[in-house]
Amino acid sequence: MLEARDLYCERDERTLFRGLSFTVEAGEWVQVTGGNGAGKTTLLRLLTGLARPDGGEVYWQGEPLRRVRDSFHRSLLWIGHQPGIKSRLTAREN
Repeated sequence: MLEARDLYCERDERTLFRGLSFTVEAGEWVQVTGGNGAGKTTLLRLLTGLARPDGGEVYWQGEPLRRVRDSFHRSLLWIGHQPGIKSRLTAREN
């Protein structure tokens, strides 16, 4: 089970979402829709532990994702629309 509790995210002094809470059970589908800049990719990055919310918490199997991030990532497949490697970072930082 993946759970978002009271997520808050701000980018460039603009609130993308506040108080966002939901649960995704095993086998359920989630579709994230919205216009450009609405926060879709940011939300997915938060839910996968690739970024941290400005407030609230993401839980995996009832545990805060920040505590079980490594084991969560071993079972995660992320295919983004852009490469996740940043040229200005070292291999270790990426």
